[in-house]
Amino acid sequence: MAAINRPYFQALQPASWRGVPFATRGGTLRVGRRVSVHEYPYRDDVWVEDLGRAGRRISVTGFLLQDAAYGGGDVLAQRAAMIAACETPDRGDGELVHPSLGHLNASLLEFECEETTDRGRSFEVRFTFIAGGAQQFPTVAIATQAFTSLSVVQAYAALAQDFTNRLTALMQTPALIGEIERTAQSFVNDAVTITQRATSLVAMTATLKGQFGRYVGEFTAATKNPLTTIDQLMGAGAQARQSVTQAGVALTGAASGGNYPGMASAAQSLVTAIQSANPDPHEAVQSLLMLQSATTPAQGATPTLTQANAGVVAMLRRSTVCALASSTAGYALTSYDDAQQLRSTVTEALDIEIVSAADAGDDTTFETLQALQTAVVQDLTARGDSLATMQTITMGESMPVIVLAQRLYQDVSRYDGLVQQIDPVNPAFAPASLSAPVS
Repeated sequence: MAAINRPYFQALQPASWRGVPFATRGGTLRVGRRVSVHEYPYRDDVWVEDLGRAGRRISVTGFLLQDAAYGGGDVLAQRAAMIAACETPDRGDGELVHPSLGHLNASLLEFECEETTDRGRSFEVRFTFIAGGAQQFPTVAIATQAFTSLSVVQAYAALAQDFTNRLTALMQTPALIGEIERTAQSFVNDAVTITQRATSLVAMTATLKGQFGRYVGEFTAATKNPLTTIDQLMGAGAQARQSVTQAGVALTGAASGGNYPGMASAAQSLVTAIQSANPDPHEAVQSLLMLQSATTPAQGATPTLTQANAGVVAMLRRSTVCALASSTAGYALTSYDDAQQLRSTVTEALDIEIVSAADAGDDTTFETLQALQTAVVQDLTARGDSLATMQTITMGESMPVIVLAQRLYQDVSRYDGLVQQIDPVNPAFAPASLSAPVS
């Protein structure tokens, strides 16, 4: 009896399967790895390929006893209940309580119940289980980021077709071609100006290794390259500006020749070049929003020129918002609130062009822009739902941000992100009331 008071015996739990109790005599546990042995002709050794952890097989032997201490009651009723538990359809929810392993989610592989006349009111039972896990089957979940990229491609194609149809329907005159070229050139000038700012050395240094303060590289953690040098950044900036310039020349060249499909293609290349020129994804979004708002229709000398100007502006703005939507697929979200804000910003920009397409009767563009907006909303909602939300935190006194990072997250590496979220006057003195992401 003294052995029963030892800690090992005190830790043992009453055994049961799917809630039906039984007494145990012993058991075995078989674990290991799943491997595939590869053998080759004329080679004495083999290659053993590891395929992951093998399923844990648990064998248990025990008995059912009439009026036993574990509360079984009538032994025949116990056996009937155990048979019912063993024959219950396996949906991965079978609970095995093992004396020493505790509560396990398991599937029954085999059950035996033996009765003999010399044992009287008892049945010998033997189980073989395999420990289970969560179901892992292919699902029909949408790959939201890829769906956004696909929707962008479809939108580009639709707006190019509607633009070509609209401009082709107008009477081709030198004045019309001149108006189209002037509109395209104005767009190119704005694009070059925005790219000059995006590729400045101050903006490009955000991709270098290290920290340069809260106002540089806020969203570029994923693009930092420790091997990049200043000379390489200067070359990358020059290359980005050259790409924008070349796309701008192609756009104005297509406009001067009345090549409307070429204009749509060049406009797509131009806005994509602007998007790529920004090392900071947040700045890419802001640059494209600025370009959209700066591109506005102008009154021409005649109704035909006004109509042509409006058609070109519509195509350029729609191309810009397509690039804007494309930027969201690679945007590194920092919190649930960040996802909501970006979703609101992009959908508002898309709404403007969706309404414009509807008013102009560009049905194909209208439908594809709506589909693109839906894809963006689905993607940002799905990714944002898994992130922490911003909550108001009130403290008794001001404290350094690094101390606050340790207190909130027990992780001082969250310091930089917290500085960006709080934006204090001095990181040594965080405000007593602030908003921070809290899981």
